[in-house]
Amino acid sequence: MKQVTLRDIASLTGFSINTVSRALNDKEEVHTETRAKILAAAHKLGYRPNRLAKGLRSNKTGTIGVVVTDVANPFFSALVKGIARAARNLDYSIILQDSDEDYAGEEEAIQVLLAEQVDGILITPVQSHKQMIENLTKAHFPFVLVGRYFQDLDTNYVVPDDYQGGFMVTEHLLQQGYTRLAMVNGPLHISSARERFQGFSDALAKYDIPVDKSLVVTGALTVEEGLDLSRSILKHVPQPTAIVCYSDFVAFGVMQAIREIGLSIPDDIAVVGFDDVRMSSCLQVPLTTIRSPKEDLGRQAMQLLVRRLRENHNAGETEQRKLDVTLIPRESSLARK
Repeated sequence: MKQVTLRDIASLTGFSINTVSRALNDKEEVHTETRAKILAAAHKLGYRPNRLAKGLRSNKTGTIGVVVTDVANPFFSALVKGIARAARNLDYSIILQDSDEDYAGEEEAIQVLLAEQVDGILITPVQSHKQMIENLTKAHFPFVLVGRYFQDLDTNYVVPDDYQGGFMVTEHLLQQGYTRLAMVNGPLHISSARERFQGFSDALAKYDIPVDKSLVVTGALTVEEGLDLSRSILKHVPQPTAIVCYSDFVAFGVMQAIREIGLSIPDDIAVVGFDDVRMSSCLQVPLTTIRSPKEDLGRQAMQLLVRRLRENHNAGETEQRKLDVTLIPRESSLARK
């Protein structure tokens, strides 16, 4: 198909190429009726703006870089879907990079995006180091953190309320009659892991139950890590009556470990997760979890970044958002008989 040009629109409408260009670029000096006729003609002809040419003129590319830590995790798939939908509505494209939960991978991903001259970046940081984020801040490059944030860095971010989720799911277990609680948590350099553990601890304190540190392990982000780390917990005598997991992915591994030793869920041990990925409700024993607003996180992060790009906010004017989460009770944490 032949690409429609400004000359084609000018020929159809009778206006000059310069007038057509001003109308399509939303310049104020174009009369309202003229703009309407030109936009209608552009739509009729199927005109699509040339992003490359526009970028060369405006020093903007109309693209946003996105860096997540694990594209195989359904949480990030839903997050990126929210970003992509918002980007289309805002007339932006996205370029996706996966850091693979590795700081060197994060550095490389951001360097690739900068080389592509993206207008801004949405980042789920690895958080084992923060030099790259500090460099972006010092350079006044537009970015928003998504899903995780640094308490000691003043940056724009949109995250779920991880403390709220950790507290809610732990209190739910206590109210169901489970009192010997374990936790298979993520690495504590990650903000979500720290805040979920704090919620876990405070919920136990509310019911005058001390945290049994021998039943808390950290470092799990994958199914395999959940499986491996939970095996040590299950060797304790007496065993925990319930296990709080950093994520649904980690919970899948924990549930496998419980089945391996011939125990049942929840009759012997209850299990709860975090994120509410789609497959959590499809398991043989559906998983109780905290529903994180995954797509909304992506949508709000994209909207925040683009608004700041268009309004030319100064680097010091940051905005932080924590979105509410929801407890989704299912069979894996039914009340003890």
